[in-house]
Amino acid sequence: MTIIIGIMLQLEMKKRDASKQSNAALKAEGKVPAVCYGPHFESTPVIIDDVEFRKVYREAGTSGVIQITGDVDEQCLVQDMQAHVVTGELQHVDFKILTKGETTEVTVSIELVGTSPAKENRIGLLNFSHKEIVLETIPSKIPESIEVDISGLENLGDAIKISDLNLGDDVTILDEDTTTIVSITEFDEEEPEDEEMTDIAMEPELVDQKGKGEEEGSEGDSQEKDAE
Repeated sequence: MTIIIGIMLQLEMKKRDASKQSNAALKAEGKVPAVCYGPHFESTPVIIDDVEFRKVYREAGTSGVIQITGDVDEQCLVQDMQAHVVTGELQHVDFKILTKGETTEVTVSIELVGTSPAKENRIGLLNFSHKEIVLETIPSKIPESIEVDISGLENLGDAIKISDLNLGDDVTILDEDTTTIVSITEFDEEEPEDEEMTDIAMEPELVDQKGKGEEEGSEGDSQEKDAE
């Protein structure tokens, strides 16, 4: 198991006067309205550059600590964001301001490394069932991701659980110890043996546009048929 600490990225922010700058005007300039807040930080409306934020978010996700520059000099995490369901246009972002030396709760991705003999020898399927972990730690100890070595999974039933992780004294794991992260399970009789159950880790997405659009379309079609 390896803790990956990423390079801290920077993002410029400028304070925003909501009474003078409309969202439409910001959009025309390639800017996005946002807000910064925290336990010891007064909620502050700000402006960020759309393109620059997307670059930072691809690297940092929701667990990477970001150094704010410009009108705000703090460290933060991306707490929440809203994007248009159809166009994917970024509409608003929330940033959680971190207090140095004070613990905060953060969700971190788990990445598998190594090769499982059980999978390679077709003894069973590699079931990656728990892809994120909730931690509590100080800002300087927040990992970008947790790497879990699966080379020890040799037999059917072998598993790695939360209790098998040791992240050090500075990091508290909030997930249940009994939660299984990855395991070797029996082949499904209906599935070919070479089909994997693991998901390839993808870069964070702002919104699942296609999926939501299709669901809305399906519901609309269904309502039209019922009306007929």
